[in-house]
Amino acid sequence: MLPGWLLQVAETGRILGVWGAGIGGLAAPRIGGHLADLFPFAPAGSVTQALDLARATGAARTRSPTEPGGADWLCLEIARAAGGSFACRISDLRPVTGREAELAAALAGSEARSAGKSRFLASLSHELRTPLNAIMGFADAMREQALGPIPQRYKGYAELIHESGELLLELISDVLDMSRVEAERFELHPEVFDAREAIAAVVRLMRGQVERAGLAFAAPDLRGRIEVFADRRALKQMALNLLSNAIKATPPGGRVTLALRAEGRDLVLGVSDTGRGIPPEDLERLGRPFEQAGDPEQKAAGAGLGLSLVKAFAGLHGGELVLSSRPWEGTEAMVRLPVIVGQQTQPELDLA
Repeated sequence: MLPGWLLQVAETGRILGVWGAGIGGLAAPRIGGHLADLFPFAPAGSVTQALDLARATGAARTRSPTEPGGADWLCLEIARAAGGSFACRISDLRPVTGREAELAAALAGSEARSAGKSRFLASLSHELRTPLNAIMGFADAMREQALGPIPQRYKGYAELIHESGELLLELISDVLDMSRVEAERFELHPEVFDAREAIAAVVRLMRGQVERAGLAFAAPDLRGRIEVFADRRALKQMALNLLSNAIKATPPGGRVTLALRAEGRDLVLGVSDTGRGIPPEDLERLGRPFEQAGDPEQKAAGAGLGLSLVKAFAGLHGGELVLSSRPWEGTEAMVRLPVIVGQQTQPELDLA
C-alpha cells in the first residue's frame, strides 16, 4: 500500500474516502471528518487557505508539526479533481529529511577532507621549494665556477643537478598552484597589460627547448597591440604548459605552432602540434588533475597537472579550454578568455 494517506475530499473540506498504509503514531483520517482536524497544530487557517489556493490554481501544498513547537514533517498536498472535489496526499517527510541530512553530512565531510588534502599539499609544496631553491643556487654557482675552478666532470654533474632541480621545481609549482585552486585559495591578480609582451617572454624561454627537441616552431603574429585585463603570470603559465605538452607529444621533425589573437572581447591562445595525438577515450578525461594520456614514456615526462592548471586558470578568468585531436595527426589546445579591453596598432615586438 501507499505510504501515508491518499484522501478524497469534498469542496467543503469533508473527507469522502481514505486509502494508504498510514503514518506511525497518527490516528487514521475518519470519513466524514474535516481535513483541517488532521492538522491541529498547523498555523491557524493554513489548511483552509491551501484548499482555497487549490480551488483557484489547481494545486497547493502545506506542512505542519504533529505537536506544539515541533518540526514541520507532516506534508499535505492538494490537487483539484473532477466534480469539484480534491485529491489529497498526507505524507511523512522524516525519512526524506533524514536522508538529506545524511547526504549533507557526508558531502561536508568529503569537502573537509578534500580541503585538508589541498592545504597539506600547499604547505608541503611551499616547504619543499625553499631547500630546492638553495640546491639549485649552489648547483648554478658550481656550473658557472663562481666559487673557483672545478673539474669538467663535476661541472657536468652540476648541470644535471640544476636541470633536475628545474624539473622538480616546475612540478612543485604545479602542485602548489593546483592545491590552491582546489582549496579555493588561488587569487588572480588582474592588471591591464599587452598580452603580446607576456607571450613574447614565453616564446623566448621556450624557443631553445623546441630547437633541442628537433622541432619546427611557428611563433604568433604580434604586430597588433592586444590589451587585456588579466593575471599576467597565469597567462604566461597557460602558454608555457600548453607548449611544454606539445613539445613532449611531438617526435623530432614535427612542428609546434603558437597562436595569439583577439576575437571581439575574447583573447584566443592556441597551441597545436603534429605529434602522436590523443585517443578519443583519453581526450574526455584530460584536464582533470593527474590525468595523463599517451605511452609510458610520455606519462613519465610529467605529472598530469599542466592541462588541469590551464583549465583552472581559464575558468578563473571566465574562459574555457577546448581540446581537439586525432591520433597520429596532432593536437590543438585552444584557450578563450573574455579579457580584451582594447586594441591598438604598434610595431612588431622583437622575439629574438
